[in-house]
Amino acid sequence: MRKDSRRFCASISVRAGQEHSKIEIAPAEDYGGQPGFYRLRMGRRWLHGPDGQPRFFDRASIAKFAAETALCALESPPPRPDIPPDCRVTVRVWKEDFPEYHGTWTYSEPILDYSGRWLVLVSIEGKRRFVPCEDVIPHKERRNARK
Repeated sequence: MRKDSRRFCASISVRAGQEHSKIEIAPAEDYGGQPGFYRLRMGRRWLHGPDGQPRFFDRASIAKFAAETALCALESPPPRPDIPPDCRVTVRVWKEDFPEYHGTWTYSEPILDYSGRWLVLVSIEGKRRFVPCEDVIPHKERRNARK
């Protein structure tokens, strides 16, 4: 039996949902690539470019590839709401189980927080704070359009 000549310097185990993948990493020099680059094998198959040629990865692209492989099974965040900065809005704020409505302006574009909710910066009662976009009703009027 012939000895396996493949030499892997690292491997990454990725689980996305019920799917499990092993990414094996080999030095690119062993396959005609440049030093500092690597060739990847996943599911016992080498990754190739669209032209069928061997594909080589640097450290950053290996990390991106592993993250994309792991996160493909996760739900992507909802799209950014269409609430521009300097837009007239009505904001619903809940106090003691009753809604209060405030007319104000936005001071930022919506941002995605760590919990996956879109927030926008507004001014309420003289203080600026981020509020969930689902509690914001945009109006057509923009600040720079007023004169």
